[in-house]
Amino acid sequence: MDDLTMDLTRLCRRNRDGSYGTQANRLRGLTAMANELRELGYRMPAAKSLKSKHVDALVEKWLDNEHTDATIRNRLTWLRWWAEKVDKSNVIHRDNARYGVNDRTNATRNRAKQFSQEKFNKLTCPYIKGAILLQAHFGLRREEAMKFRPQYAIGRDLISLKASWTKGGRPRVIPITTLQQRQVLQHLQKLVPGDGSLIPPQLTYVEQLKQYEYQTLKAGMRNTHGFRHTYAQQRYKVLTGQPCPINGGKLWQDMTPEEKTADRTARQTIALELGHGRISITDTYLGSAAR
Repeated sequence: MDDLTMDLTRLCRRNRDGSYGTQANRLRGLTAMANELRELGYRMPAAKSLKSKHVDALVEKWLDNEHTDATIRNRLTWLRWWAEKVDKSNVIHRDNARYGVNDRTNATRNRAKQFSQEKFNKLTCPYIKGAILLQAHFGLRREEAMKFRPQYAIGRDLISLKASWTKGGRPRVIPITTLQQRQVLQHLQKLVPGDGSLIPPQLTYVEQLKQYEYQTLKAGMRNTHGFRHTYAQQRYKVLTGQPCPINGGKLWQDMTPEEKTADRTARQTIALELGHGRISITDTYLGSAAR
């Protein structure tokens, strides 16, 4: 047990708010957060070490792992409890929407994030800029983009992602369908020498991840996972010829039989391109549809 986990355990034992079940769930949740922060490269000696950068890193990780809004809301509740008990309430924003998380009363909020050239230009590391371009133009998760190896991945009409780069260890391919995508890939081939990835040779993944978090937050590029939502919505429009429900398109009950068929086919395609085994996950990106 590391120092942070031990200190959080003591904090929970000193502050027995709520029922036994609530206390047990809180302790499990905070212990898991301590483990996640350690995996992200943060060595925190005590609970009082909590800063806004730790909150941002955790939320970005949860979004990248595609946890539901309900799950993230619960975790933010535990984080706020932690912050309050160590007199650090100001490190966590009161509004969940600031972190790209829907409130209960706004369950259909669109998480898509538009690419800002102005913010992008503020990034100084070319490898981080390359990863952002992959997220925006191919819908890759942050880790997938950082571990992307151009020499291996880039084919004539598609990119191939290794199992070791992806969530759940599922390899997949994504078609190259636009001129912008080809330009991004050409840029990456020039940027990365040999069999390298978008992690500089002298850095580990965790070290580059911390640089990524620092630079994107400094540039105002919070919740880059939103680029993945934008990619899914753009693909839906290309595949169906109309915007998706969450972006102002027709709801399922208003679609013709032909449109319902197109909707389902598009969702199956998008689920595969995003690396999901279940078509139902596309509700998060596109808005709900009947099965």
